[in-house]
Amino acid sequence: MKILPLFITHQGCPFQCLYCNQKAITKSSGFNFEKAEQLLADFCKKNLETTKEVAFFGGTFTSLPLSLQKEYFALVQPYLPKLNGIRISTRPDFIDESILANLRQNKVTVIELGIQSFSDDVLTASKRGYNSQTSQTSCQLIKENGFKLGIQLMPGLPGFLPSTWEKTLEITANLQPSYVRLYPTVVLANTELENLYKNGAYKPLSLSEAITICAEASEKFSQNNIQIIKIGLHSDIDEVIAGPYHPALGEIVKGRILCQELIRNYKKNHTLFLNPRYISLLTGFNHKNAKFLKKTLNITKLPITLCS
Repeated sequence: MKILPLFITHQGCPFQCLYCNQKAITKSSGFNFEKAEQLLADFCKKNLETTKEVAFFGGTFTSLPLSLQKEYFALVQPYLPKLNGIRISTRPDFIDESILANLRQNKVTVIELGIQSFSDDVLTASKRGYNSQTSQTSCQLIKENGFKLGIQLMPGLPGFLPSTWEKTLEITANLQPSYVRLYPTVVLANTELENLYKNGAYKPLSLSEAITICAEASEKFSQNNIQIIKIGLHSDIDEVIAGPYHPALGEIVKGRILCQELIRNYKKNHTLFLNPRYISLLTGFNHKNAKFLKKTLNITKLPITLCS
């Protein structure tokens, strides 16, 4: 699957969330229709035989005036025969039957909700402007109307506790979305969260905590047949003030999961068989995973044999 993201930075958002700086994340300050059309043409031309979708990300799509939504859909319309669908991101408090009918009519197939947490305490502390029940109702409506559902979660928001996160994981698993994105909360420049952090009113997760939290969430979702398509922000963000940011966080989490699996299956004097494609995950950045395994298992050499 190839996805072309078109960023509608902050458009449709009823207010700026206390952690959000989309301009820092997307490197975009506005939407250029001419540039977007060229990107679409090139994308379809280069991926003729590939399953592909176009996505409107970075704003609250369903809060946009219908006239502007129509312009965005008109941009994509000539390329629909070459695409497998359209996906949009939005807030859970901007979903209802009429909104979904409009999206269906315009060939949207996937709706991604920036839910962030299913804990009312976290949502209140983070000033999200909706509650857990609103999110759950929206998720159910989306699925009942035949759309694929994506959920975005942010461990480490104000009010975050192990108990609030466990509740969020449980509700997410029960809702059975098609996929989840995990974005451990980082403090970005020019946000309200930056002010809270600098005033000592907010403490972000450490990188180690974020890795453990994401690894545990990944295993839970995997057990429930829920795909995780992204962990952590992308690799070229330059306005991070604090928090568990790492350009390869997703790979680090995958490495942690692999290590845990090897530890669970390790038997003394037995050989572990590993597919060669997992070697980089096994060794880890600066060989940290290999060192961790040796220390945990109290061995000097990993009993690994490569197999296809």
